[in-house]
Order: sequence, then C-alpha cells, then structure tokens
Amino acid sequence: MTLLKHAKDMSQKRQNEPDYETIDFSKPDFEFKPNEYHDWRQQGVYLVCKSCELTHAVYIGPNKLMVGINDKGQPILKDRKPVSKHANA
Repeated sequence: MTLLKHAKDMSQKRQNEPDYETIDFSKPDFEFKPNEYHDWRQQGVYLVCKSCELTHAVYIGPNKLMVGINDKGQPILKDRKPVSKHANA
C-alpha cells in the first residue's frame, strides 16, 4: 500500500466518524474515594490535601490561618490579626 493510498483511506474513515462523542455517566471510568485522614497544608487562601489519590482543596479565605491539626485530623483555624502600623516602632 502506498503512502498516498493509506492517507486517502484514513481520510475516508475520518469522514464517516461523527463529530461528537456520547458519554455514559452511569459507568464512570474513575471514582474518587478520599482517605479517612487528610494531610492538610495551607497554601494561600486554600487548605490543600495531597495525601489522597487526587489533590483536593477547600477555600478558607484570606482572613484564616491554619495553626495545627486536632486529634481527629481536622485543621485548626484562627482568625488573622491585622498588623498594626506601629508594631515595630
């Protein structure tokens, strides 16, 4: 088979294929099951868990600071205190 004939055959096959794909969501290829324990780390305004199979995060906003984890593995959050202009004066 020549290269030109092969290219024509491939072109005809592509023309017969539909331009869309139907996906059956009742049978997912992957199902995310988080771990019981999450290794939370603060990254900016998010708490991020990288210990699960998929990295996932929770938005906590700019006014919270993670200061630790309790005995159940849940993050301990504190309100950020505003910095005073005269703190170093």
